[in-house]
Amino acid sequence: MTPDDPQDLVQRASQRDVEAFARLYDEHIQAVYRFVLFKVGDATLAEDLTAEVFAKAWESIDRFQWRNLPFQHWLIRIARNMVVDHWRANRRPVGSIDGLFDAASSDPPPDELVAHDLEVDLLRHALGGLPEDQREVLVLRFIEGYSHADVAGVLGKSVVAVRQIQVRGLRALKKLMALPEESKGAAAIHD
Repeated sequence: MTPDDPQDLVQRASQRDVEAFARLYDEHIQAVYRFVLFKVGDATLAEDLTAEVFAKAWESIDRFQWRNLPFQHWLIRIARNMVVDHWRANRRPVGSIDGLFDAASSDPPPDELVAHDLEVDLLRHALGGLPEDQREVLVLRFIEGYSHADVAGVLGKSVVAVRQIQVRGLRALKKLMALPEESKGAAAIHD
């Protein structure tokens, strides 16, 4: 094992090697933050919960067992539980877009976690390509779990306007999320 080997870093961190844990933190902070951000929809809250995820990981790293799965999967499981605990404590539902953000009571297999991470990255990129009003409505409706009436109140719009923006936003999001697949096909033709 080399000093950069993930298994070695985890082993050293489990023996309370602060430097090894800091390296793991640096390698995984962005992925954990992105996961939490999409679950909670608020950057400040996501930063706080991400910090709690790594604090929890430090507390329990001595119980981590290497099973030839990426260390990040363990961190994401902690993050998922942290978000669920947050929503339970604040009695707010976790929203979803076709189940993408639903809090699960059981852990999915690792290949599903990887696929989920890829879907989240694609969705994040696509949401960034929407006009601000569409992005706000979709985030409030499906990630934050607000009703049409609540979104209308937050944005100062009518319920009818919110529904129209939502429809346009979902159509645009569908097109934006389909573009990478079409681009891949076009790239394969030109290769």
